[in-house]
Amino acid sequence: MSELNVPRDLREVTPSWLTAALCGGGAAGASVVDYAAELIGDGTGFMSQLYRLRLEYDDVADGQPRSLVLKLPSSDPHMRSYFDRVGQNQREALFYRQRVADGLLHTPLSYYCGADPSTGDTAILLEDLSDSRQGDSVAGCTQAEAELAVTQLARFQAAWWGGPQLDALDWLPSKDSEAAFYTEIYADAWREFVGKAGVGMPAGMRGVGDRLEAAVAAIKSRLVRAPQTILHGDYRLDNFFFPSAEGAPPLVVFDWEFCVRGRGAYDVATFVSETFSTEQRRVVEMDLLRLYHATLAAHGVTDYSFDECVEDYRLSMLEILVFWIVTGGYCVYEGERANTYLHGALARFDAAIADLDCAALLAV
Repeated sequence: MSELNVPRDLREVTPSWLTAALCGGGAAGASVVDYAAELIGDGTGFMSQLYRLRLEYDDVADGQPRSLVLKLPSSDPHMRSYFDRVGQNQREALFYRQRVADGLLHTPLSYYCGADPSTGDTAILLEDLSDSRQGDSVAGCTQAEAELAVTQLARFQAAWWGGPQLDALDWLPSKDSEAAFYTEIYADAWREFVGKAGVGMPAGMRGVGDRLEAAVAAIKSRLVRAPQTILHGDYRLDNFFFPSAEGAPPLVVFDWEFCVRGRGAYDVATFVSETFSTEQRRVVEMDLLRLYHATLAAHGVTDYSFDECVEDYRLSMLEILVFWIVTGGYCVYEGERANTYLHGALARFDAAIADLDCAALLAV
């Protein structure tokens, strides 16, 4: 599988290439003779190119997929430059290739995970879960689904909590490895982000955002103190599937390009801040954080107090804003859903940062 050339774009994804990729991924059988490609995402897939490939075979293809999802790097030069600098597309390919989540957290079945370090090109072929229900960060979710997401996350992170197996993942950086690059581009990204948010930029967030450039390195450094675990890095409903078929896993998590090592509460803060309205968050966030902490303890984590967890959660809200600025400054928010998502998220982040007095941590 590693000897197969990594395609630079969809034009290099030929039927023969797909046949070889499927054979390397354990789906040998009939050969692919043709396919139809459908672009996935209208204003939601701006960090990468996503295609659904509907395959035609030369013979009966028992056990072989009829459709796949192909993930390629963004075609936008700003986003491609960003991802290449921090190696995030390469990281996701390695995550799937080494099956990091196997037995711990359900992820899509991967058929091919190619990465060319010399060019930065990557290509990932995943099972098509379009028959499942994808989460929606705009619509939110039920309390039961939120508890499932937090519990599954805690079980996964507990398995990687501060152990030697984490050190063996030498390709997985810690969150502070991004500090110099984030600081370098922060001012430009912030100007872009403010412009794209327009009148939807809350005044409180504007004030915090103006102060964050000088604090980027310190925030990231505090979120990589031991004990570390694996962070998804963008743990939100848009990156979940809730399968409905009998016997299927209850939750499948995808989009692992932002995975890093760090303090696990960052993923909880991402999920809570992007899932609930301000009023809902105020009601449920501490209960969900207690559930997360209790699940860690039930799975062997004994070196992490709830007070530490709360502080990490508060600090993570600032780090999420940094992430939003640095990545969101170069994203294109076209379409009604993208704009609704952006402005809704800004309002929720602004309220969360104020409610939790996160700005006070900038002076610590």
